[in-house]
Amino acid sequence: MNALVRERHQTDLSGFLSYAGQVLLIALPMLAVTYAIFSDALAPTLPSLPLTFAVLPFVIWAALRFGRREVTALNALVCTIAAWHTLQGRGPFASAALTTSLLLLLAFMGTLVSTGLVLNAVVGERSRTFEALAQALKTLKEEAIRDPLTNLYNRRFLRDYLSRELMRAARESIRVAVIMIDLDRFKRVNDTAGHAAGDLVLTEIATLLKRHIRGTDIACRYGGEEFTLVLPNATLQSARRRGEAICSAIREESGRLRGVTASLGVAIFPDHATEPAPLLRAADKALYDAKSRGRNQVRIFAHGTAKISAFRSKTAKRSHG
Repeated sequence: MNALVRERHQTDLSGFLSYAGQVLLIALPMLAVTYAIFSDALAPTLPSLPLTFAVLPFVIWAALRFGRREVTALNALVCTIAAWHTLQGRGPFASAALTTSLLLLLAFMGTLVSTGLVLNAVVGERSRTFEALAQALKTLKEEAIRDPLTNLYNRRFLRDYLSRELMRAARESIRVAVIMIDLDRFKRVNDTAGHAAGDLVLTEIATLLKRHIRGTDIACRYGGEEFTLVLPNATLQSARRRGEAICSAIREESGRLRGVTASLGVAIFPDHATEPAPLLRAADKALYDAKSRGRNQVRIFAHGTAKISAFRSKTAKRSHG
């Protein structure tokens, strides 16, 4: 913990020093130019009045790069230098009459301040707009791949993710397990207690699944009362143990889950299939085998498992519920 705190402090310090260095990179030339103009240091060689415009690029640069506080501080320093030398009778405005000199000084300071702060405000508003847009796009992306009820990933995400994961597993010569889960007699909950109670059971199951998977695993709501787990770098034995732990946990909480239990089917890449769709079908066939053997259990895909159609209808699947 102490090491993490020290690392965080070092990161914060390095970030602060980097930011301070960027401010000084603008501030020092800006103040040097201002001093040279208003102290008459350049008067013997260059007319100082046109040189007052040389300060504006620094003001614009600062407004585009830094926050309002830094811009305000730099503007205040420039105005202080200009006012001090003008009152001392030096600089481009001092040669005119006192009233004219003060008006020129005020016009210079007003131009400086308004340019810096207005431009900084515009840039800040645009940055906030971009940040809000980026956040909205991130939210939309999340909504596109998440199930709104359980907040698990949806089937669209599963399809894309599983393809990428199997390609990675093939390159690294590792296994990937897929577990299909179907809630037993879930339809009875909707019929007797209503869909609100059924939705509550689904959210409870989602929470339970999150507790029983690793950070590298993903849990998806495949549809209705079906869920899918993808376990990268898992063996057949570890996937079986994970499935049995989930089945047991649901069984133990069946009272709170209105008597619902779960049937699970396990298939593994590349032993049972080497492509996403066949791998999901293999896990689905193992799930069908668990249903046919009495539900509330885990079955591993076997090539002798009773064949079912890859496109069996949703109604047919629910008939096992």
